[in-house]
Amino acid sequence: MTSTLAEIYLRQGHLDKAKEVYEKLLSKDLENVVYKGRVSLLQYDTPERKRLRVLTELLKRLEEQRDAREAT
Repeated sequence: MTSTLAEIYLRQGHLDKAKEVYEKLLSKDLENVVYKGRVSLLQYDTPERKRLRVLTELLKRLEEQRDAREAT
C-alpha cells in the first residue's frame, strides 16, 4: 500500500478509501507529517468534501451518459 494509491482514491472521489490508506501508512510511519495532515483533513465531513462527493457523482453520471451515446 502506497501514498500513490491514496492519491488515486482522492482523485476518484473515494475519500474514505483514501483515508484508510493514509491511516495504514501512518501506522507504519508515525512521524510522517504528510500522512498526519491527510488523515486529519479526511476525517471531517467538511463542505469541501461534500462538494467533492457531489461533483464526483455528477462526473460519473456524465461519463456514463457519454459512454451510452458512444455505444449506440
